[in-house]
Amino acid sequence: MAFSIGDKVMHPRFGGGEITGEEHRELVKGFEHYYVIKMLAARSTAYVPIGQMDQLGVRLVMTWAKLVQVMGILRSVPSALSNDHSERQAEVQVQLGSRLPIPVAQVVRDLSWRRKCKRLTQKDQAFLKHGRELLANEMALATDGDVMKAHEMIDGTLRTAWASGFGELEAAY
Repeated sequence: MAFSIGDKVMHPRFGGGEITGEEHRELVKGFEHYYVIKMLAARSTAYVPIGQMDQLGVRLVMTWAKLVQVMGILRSVPSALSNDHSERQAEVQVQLGSRLPIPVAQVVRDLSWRRKCKRLTQKDQAFLKHGRELLANEMALATDGDVMKAHEMIDGTLRTAWASGFGELEAAY
């Protein structure tokens, strides 16, 4: 995929940011051409070799259409998570590891609902926090907004969904 200065991207390790320039940097093998990416959450800068963006898993942030899908996921009926903490956490870890907005939104929805109905383990809490950060950072980049507003959007969407009635689901949890 071809990237350009000004593109908003998601880096699999560092999160979301914007390509602000290109630089030549000297490495052991000589000069390399890098994209300079100003990272949103870490308030730092990443230098990513231009020729390795795809291999490293750097991708453009979600589109508006994908954001609409994400909001739909957050509003939808939560999926039942395994009561076996090892199974549940292994599944959640795979979804979060993808760093793709749809699976991350599913994790946020499902663990948020589980927290509403049951006590989360510390690891579940950490996964929920991580998923919310990933999702909020990407939503902020996609909407040219800020991360706090994205968190508010996530919370508001979940509250609205819960208010619409998952009562029979709550009894099953």
